[in-house]
Amino acid sequence: MGQKVLIVDGNIEARNTFYEILSSLNYEPTCVPTAKEALTRLTEERFDLIILDKDTPDLGGLEIARKIREFDKETKIILLLEEEPKRDIFSSAHQLNIHKVLKKDFSTHTLMREILGTLRERHSSPQPYPFSQDASILIVDDNPQVRETLQLFLERKGFRVLAASSGEDALMKVKLDKPKIVILDIRMPGMDGVVVLRNMKQLDPSIKVIVLTSVRDDYIMKEAQQEGASEYLIKPYDLEKLDVIVTSLLLQKRSRDGEENLNR
Repeated sequence: MGQKVLIVDGNIEARNTFYEILSSLNYEPTCVPTAKEALTRLTEERFDLIILDKDTPDLGGLEIARKIREFDKETKIILLLEEEPKRDIFSSAHQLNIHKVLKKDFSTHTLMREILGTLRERHSSPQPYPFSQDASILIVDDNPQVRETLQLFLERKGFRVLAASSGEDALMKVKLDKPKIVILDIRMPGMDGVVVLRNMKQLDPSIKVIVLTSVRDDYIMKEAQQEGASEYLIKPYDLEKLDVIVTSLLLQKRSRDGEENLNR
C-alpha cells in the first residue's frame, strides 16, 4: 500500500488535481473541503503527510495546523498559499512545525516536486513509476561511470534509457528516438552542454532537459535557463533528488499533453 496523504482544500479543482496526480503515483490521497472534516478524519486514521490550503473555508490553514498539533506533533504538514510566501508566514509555520510552505501553482513542476520530495524522504530505494514504460530518458555525459550509474538507477524504475557520450551523438538520438527527458552534462569535450541544449530545443521544443554540472557557475546556469533548461543538479548529484525531478517533469508534461488533446 502507498503512503497516505490528506489534502484539505476548499477548491474542488485543486482537490481533483491532487487526487489524480497522487493516486497515479500509487499514493493514497484523501481529499476533504473543510477543517471540520479534516479533523474528524485525523481522529480516525493516521496519514503520512497533510497538505493544507491556507484559505480553507471554515478555518485557515494555520489554525487547522494549530489544532492538529494539539494531538499530533510529528506528522509532516505542507501549507499552500495562492501567493508567494512572506516572512511572517514562515515564522508562524516554524512555530507550528510545518514542514514546508509552498505557492499553490500547478502550472510548473515545482509544487509537485516539493510534495513528492517530502513523501520520498522516507524511502531509501527508488519506487517504480506506473507510467515509466511510456517515457524514455537520454543520458548525455562523457564520463562512462556517470552514464552507467544513472542508467542503472533509471532502468530500475522501468524507463527505457538511452546514453550518449558527446553532444553530436546526443542530437542524433534526439532526432531518431525522441526521448521525453534528457539529463545533460554541461561540461563535455567538443560541443559544450549549453550549445547541445540549444540544438535539442530547436529539434523538439517540448523536450525536458536536466543540466548536470560539477561546479555552480551563475553565468552558465543563467545561460542554460535562457536556452530552456528545466532543472539543474550539481555533482555529486543526489539520486533521490533526481528521482523527484524526473517525476515532476513527467507529470507536468503529461498534464500539458492532456490539455492539448482536449483542446483539439
